[in-house]
Amino acid sequence: MTPAELIAELSIDDLYFRATGGGVCFGGGEPLLRSAFVTAFAEARPEQWRLYVETSLHVPSQHLEALLPYVDHYYVDVKDLNPDIYRQYTDNDIAPVLHNLDVLCRHRLQQRVTVRLPLIAGYNTDADRQRSRQLLSDMGFTDFDLFDYVVG
Repeated sequence: MTPAELIAELSIDDLYFRATGGGVCFGGGEPLLRSAFVTAFAEARPEQWRLYVETSLHVPSQHLEALLPYVDHYYVDVKDLNPDIYRQYTDNDIAPVLHNLDVLCRHRLQQRVTVRLPLIAGYNTDADRQRSRQLLSDMGFTDFDLFDYVVG
């Protein structure tokens, strides 16, 4: 599907988006890795449609930077800022996440970010999560979604 085809399909909700200030959220997988598609969509969408992204921020920063002019709000699933906990849970280095959080800060976009901080049984504790929240608060982030991962 092309961005134009997606816009055409979503146009059925145009009046709703305009009336409510709603819009489109890209999530699932890692949408920032599809920054060219999301950028093309953003540039072609009706101006009144808001654009949201759910991301881990574990991407090369050029993907985030390409979308900075377009995204109205970011939902960032940080997991935990402790590098050992992050690696244990994701099997990845936290460095790209920290760098991209810094990119958001340098552009003064903290108020357009909801940081998701889960309590993940067997990986982190509430004290770990509170330390992550404090570090993020010190960076200027203010909107946090604290929740428990439920393994079912």
